[in-house]
Amino acid sequence: MPVSSLRGAQRHCNRLTRCLNTSLLAGVMICAAASQTRGEQSLVQTVRARQVELEYRLTDASPDAEVELWYTRDRGAGWQRWGVQKDHDRPIVFEASAEGLYGFTLIVNDKGVPSSPPPTAQTEPQRRVFIDFTPPLVQWDSVEPVEAFASRRIVQLRWTAHDANLSSRPVSLWYLCSIDQSWRPIEEELPNSGQYDWTLPAQVAGQITLKLAVRDLGGHVVERLYGPVPIDRWMAKGIPLPETSTRPAGPAGSSATTRPAQATTRPADLKFLTKENRQRVEQLWSRGNWHAGRNEYAVAAERFQEALEIDPTHVPSLYDLGVIHYYQKEYPRAIEKFRAVLDQDARHPLALRGIHESYIAQRQYAKSYEVLQQLVKYNEKDARAWLDLGDVLFKMERPGDAREMWSKALQADPAAAGIIDGAKWRLSRYGAGASGQAKSDRSPR
Repeated sequence: MPVSSLRGAQRHCNRLTRCLNTSLLAGVMICAAASQTRGEQSLVQTVRARQVELEYRLTDASPDAEVELWYTRDRGAGWQRWGVQKDHDRPIVFEASAEGLYGFTLIVNDKGVPSSPPPTAQTEPQRRVFIDFTPPLVQWDSVEPVEAFASRRIVQLRWTAHDANLSSRPVSLWYLCSIDQSWRPIEEELPNSGQYDWTLPAQVAGQITLKLAVRDLGGHVVERLYGPVPIDRWMAKGIPLPETSTRPAGPAGSSATTRPAQATTRPADLKFLTKENRQRVEQLWSRGNWHAGRNEYAVAAERFQEALEIDPTHVPSLYDLGVIHYYQKEYPRAIEKFRAVLDQDARHPLALRGIHESYIAQRQYAKSYEVLQQLVKYNEKDARAWLDLGDVLFKMERPGDAREMWSKALQADPAAAGIIDGAKWRLSRYGAGASGQAKSDRSPR
């Protein structure tokens, strides 16, 4: 009688080292990770990839034996048949449709004799695998000193972190002082409350850089830096510093946004669809929004993609999918989706900003500069775009042109108080008096 040994799920995880007991009808044998110890957890292995390799071994089986894979996503209450594999020299490659806990069972069919009946609601999986292929979406929202900072030395740290698989205490905060240049913990293993009031140690001076680190259950760790921040400015004025170019921001342009900003549906894009298909597209997009609101970004992306399979020109789904790619650091894919939005609406400001942010993340400053020029061409009152133009030109070692753009940011929109503060701060720090350059450094191109 053939014997099958399911040696485990392998992909970004340790190989299996310890075998457990055997024996269903055909002697199906399973293995578990030696690092797990208690109950059901002794059979759970974490995989940080969509594709999982399930290795197995057949003993005393004929060359015609078939290995049938079954899987469950609800702890054995319901089972689905994946298929059959006849090539015994390679592992079964299972591709997960969504994240979560999976249970796997193998059945060997050799000359018409199965090793066991198909699994039922009472069947225990031979192996459990927790699949988590999406890292957390993490960003700083603000870093602000309280009133009377000079005496109280309290800084309010605010952030946003999204992931469907976060533990109860996934957040750690660190700081780096420019004087000793070593990372020190502010607090580790914090709940994801989105806020922490930090009392700055008395001995810390100069400039500080802050680090926000978030770990999910799959083992992904995402870090975001903020700064460097000059403490003496807080001491002198006791007010928040303007946003700096090193501060992470999503392509929607607002670091306070808790989920991707939404674009509007243009009926002209859907005029070729039947009424039923049009309703289906809006339904899928709405479901995607619902999942995104619950921080289930992988599922949200699936719904947006399903909407696009019906209508490839659906602007809201294209834009939202681009934002998700951006936060997953899949910048070329994000740009692809944002450009698809521009194919429908060449002036779409959020898509243009998404492309700009994606280029900045890849340090492609010249391409970012071209996109920002389009933004100010379409809207001369876009103070944020003028400010970003200055930042990009500064990174391109054109400080004179950068100052010119920052000056335009001051005048573009009187209501943009935060942008005006940021432009003033940049001009005070990198102005002509500080650098000794008063003329534009733009050269003919």
